[in-house]
Amino acid sequence: MVTVPEWARLPVRRRRAIPLSDADAVRFALRRTTLVRLGIAALLVLLAAIAVWRAADLNPRPVAFLPAHSTSILVIDQSKSVYISSYKRIAQLIRKLVAADVPVGLVAFSDTAYEMLPPGARGSELKPLLRFYTPGHGGSNVDPETLYAANPWQDVFSGGTKISSGLDLARSLLHRDHIHNGTILLVSDLGTAGEDEPDVAQSLIRIEHDKDVHLKIVPLFPVQDDLAFFQRFVPARDFVKPSQLRVTKAAESRRRLIASTPWPLLLVGGLLLLALSANELACGRLHVPRAREETA
Repeated sequence: MVTVPEWARLPVRRRRAIPLSDADAVRFALRRTTLVRLGIAALLVLLAAIAVWRAADLNPRPVAFLPAHSTSILVIDQSKSVYISSYKRIAQLIRKLVAADVPVGLVAFSDTAYEMLPPGARGSELKPLLRFYTPGHGGSNVDPETLYAANPWQDVFSGGTKISSGLDLARSLLHRDHIHNGTILLVSDLGTAGEDEPDVAQSLIRIEHDKDVHLKIVPLFPVQDDLAFFQRFVPARDFVKPSQLRVTKAAESRRRLIASTPWPLLLVGGLLLLALSANELACGRLHVPRAREETA
């Protein structure tokens, strides 16, 4: 004998409804309304997901001249041709990367290139380099005339320059670590050995055709011939201007103004409101007022 559980014997409370003698006549309208409700519900879910996605992407790029969400490799020219007059510009760049704390790597080169910091390290890890590019930091090995600390690589690198070695090493590091949105940030006076120019040209062409690697150049007061050589392979937009290395109050205010107007998010929000309005108009429940009892 099958025992019926206690809860199954409880009376089912039905929703109050208006009995219709022609219910079959409105069955099509009922199905249509159900489909409209499901369609609007799916649209609301989609728009809400897009709104969350756009809201999560509202933060402005911490370094304007770098691609968003990119891992950069700083490729610094340590050859003898880079004079102390360029150190201020190098220090500005390092400060900007440190403040933004973007993911970086570090390659130093002259006639050969060395990996100093692997890709993906925090930008703040570049901070110790500032003492070599900022005068007056003190220490036991300071040039009394310039007040700059002695560069620890000056005995490692020779006077020759092969920019191709730095570019090739940086690109290989990005591929080694499977980085698909990498940026090579070349910091150099763009002067290279004559026999290295064909290799530099090949390196620049390979980077241009590499969909996973971008190139940005911070020129350190190059002579016109060296600059013209690089301009043959690199578009003007990929040369970082000195003004982009400085952070002024006016530029910061403009960046905040631009960042505070998220047009895509506003558009999605407007569409979401329209969808909610359509849901209320098309799918709102029909309320039938109760008949008032006449009082004697």
